Amino acid sequence: MSKLNTLQAFRCIGLTGVVIGHMTFAEEQYAGATLLPLAIKDFNQLFIDWFFVVSGFIMVMVSRGRFQVQREILKFAYARVARIYPPYWVYFFITLAVFLVMPQWFNNTHGEPNLWKSFFLVPDKTLPLVMVAWSLIFEMWFYLVFTAFMFFRERYLPWILLGWAGLIILANLTIDVLSLGPMLRLILHPYAIEFVMGSLIALFYFSPLSERVPTKAAVGMLLFVPLIGVPVGYNLDMFRGEGLIRVFSLGTLFGLLTIGATLLERRDKLSVPPLMVAIGDSSYTTYLAHLLVIGVIGKLWVMFGLASTSLFGNIAFLVIMFSAVMIYGLVGFRLIEAPLMNAANNLGKKLFSKKPAQASGKMAVRPVE
Repeated sequence: MSKLNTLQAFRCIGLTGVVIGHMTFAEEQYAGATLLPLAIKDFNQLFIDWFFVVSGFIMVMVSRGRFQVQREILKFAYARVARIYPPYWVYFFITLAVFLVMPQWFNNTHGEPNLWKSFFLVPDKTLPLVMVAWSLIFEMWFYLVFTAFMFFRERYLPWILLGWAGLIILANLTIDVLSLGPMLRLILHPYAIEFVMGSLIALFYFSPLSERVPTKAAVGMLLFVPLIGVPVGYNLDMFRGEGLIRVFSLGTLFGLLTIGATLLERRDKLSVPPLMVAIGDSSYTTYLAHLLVIGVIGKLWVMFGLASTSLFGNIAFLVIMFSAVMIYGLVGFRLIEAPLMNAANNLGKKLFSKKPAQASGKMAVRPVE
C-alpha cells in the first residue's frame, strides 16, 4: 500500500478545523474578548464528516486483495483495534485522572459519562468521558461492518456498500432514527453513508476508469468545493442536523475533494508540504488530546491573570492555545502513539506470521493505519 500524502493533508486541514472550532468555546470561557467568528461553530463538526469520508477511502486502500482470506481478515480486524484503542486508552486514563481530581473542569450538561462504556467505546445516551471519542464509536462500528464485508468476494464490494447505504436511507426515510436508543441509533445513523461514499470513491480511484478523468476536471473538483459547493450549501442550510441532506451534501463535497486531490497526486500534479503530512500523521493524538491541552492553557491563562479585553492579549491567547495543541500533537505522536503502534505491529507480526521464527524485528509505524 502506497501512502497518499493528500489524505494526510486532509487530516491536517480537518484537524485544524476541529481545533479552531473548539477554541471558540475556550475563547468565550477564558479570554476577555471574542475574536473568532461565531460562524466557525457551525463548521466545527463538519470536519468530522470529512474524517468519515477519508476513513472509508483508507479502508478500501488497506483491504485490497485481502478478501476471503481468513488470516488476512483477522490481521485487518486486529490492525483496526490496535490502531484505535491503545492511544485512546492513554488519554482515557489521563482524562479520568483529571475527572476524579478536578470534576469541576468538566462540562456536565450532557450528563455523567458511563466509564466502562467510555473505556470500550460502547454507544450510550451520554457522551463518553473523552468527549471527542463519540466519533471513534462510529469509526469502530464502520470497521466492524467493513470487516464482515471482507468475507465476501471483493468484486461484490461495490454492491454490498450500496446495499448498506440503501438500508440506511430506507431506515431514515421511514423512522426517526435519531430518537432511537444508542445502539440502534449507531447502526442506522446516516453517518455510515459518508463512510460508504469514501469507500466507493476509493474503488473508483483504484479502477481503470479513474485514468479517464482529465486533469483539468480533477482541478475543477478541488476548486468547486470551496468556491461554490461550501458557500451554496451553507447558505441553503444543508449542513445542519444529522440527517440525509447533511451527509449527502457533505459526503459529495468531501468526496470531490478526495478524488480530485488523490488523482492529482498520483499524476504528480499536486504535492503536500512535509509539515502538513506530519500534522496529518499525528492527527489522532492531537484529536484525542486537544480538549485537554486547550483546557490547561485556558486555566493557566486565567490563573496568571492574563485574560484581557485587549486585541493583542486575545490574539496572543489564540496563538498560544493553537500552537500548544499542535506542538503537543507532534510530540505526543512521537513519544506515545508511534511506540504503541510499533509495539502493536510487532505483536501482530508474531500473532499472524506463518513462520514464528521470523516474527521478531522492528516494523514501521505505517502498517497499522
